[in-house]
Amino acid sequence: MATAEATGRDPDLSGIERVLARACGLSLGSGLAGTLRDGILGAASALDVPPAELVRRLLSEDPPAIAALIEHTVVGETYFYRHPEQIAALQRHLFGSPGPLRIWSAGCATGEEPYSLAMALLESGRPPGRDRILATDVSERALQRAQAGAYGPWSLRRLPPELRARHFAERGAAQRIAPEVRAMVAFERHNLARDPALPGPFDLVLCRNVLIYFDPTVAAEVLYRLAAAVRPGGFLVLGPVELPLAAPLAMEWIDAFGASLLRRPEAPISAG
Repeated sequence: MATAEATGRDPDLSGIERVLARACGLSLGSGLAGTLRDGILGAASALDVPPAELVRRLLSEDPPAIAALIEHTVVGETYFYRHPEQIAALQRHLFGSPGPLRIWSAGCATGEEPYSLAMALLESGRPPGRDRILATDVSERALQRAQAGAYGPWSLRRLPPELRARHFAERGAAQRIAPEVRAMVAFERHNLARDPALPGPFDLVLCRNVLIYFDPTVAAEVLYRLAAAVRPGGFLVLGPVELPLAAPLAMEWIDAFGASLLRRPEAPISAG
């Protein structure tokens, strides 16, 4: 059992929030303190130590303790075909391009987003194997689940039945990604807040519903690096609630199907 000292809203908890922010940019704030408490308990269990011992190790910035806390704290809600209006807008403005597309799905969690993109590319009539999607996340555990490519009803709850029939095969209680979809996606660990942006240029960079969990200063720095990784004429896609964060960038706003895409102009990106 966790003690109040280990998981209460006290100086130790505030110190752990600072450790987590330094490690991966995450800023939970008081409204998400329960997420941090759950992460502490999960990390303590994974390392087979009492929560109070884990707290002590976290405050001394012990790397294995920090890695365990990240694994049990950072993975958020995701599912297939989230924000379908954005996918429709990309199908209109990008997926008709004649050449191969290079795409970065940043903060991909357990893989639903990059696999959704792969399905949408195939649904647009693009040949299997032409386009490549690089999907990254800070959580090794999430990436392992993504690479397994097996999903339950909760992840599939918004996926149209016809797409499920075409792009999944049932394996016991789970639905498994079809091989031609799986082959389009490569997974790699990447820390958005601490690592340099992946070498571009990319035709499309997606980072949806990730920046809202960062400290504002960190979010601005990450957003600039993401925008700079997009080729001139390419697109950056954020979660709808994150679009105001892009106001300082010199990006063109393209509206379609109720979604807003950010297109990089030929001129250099400006941070304002």
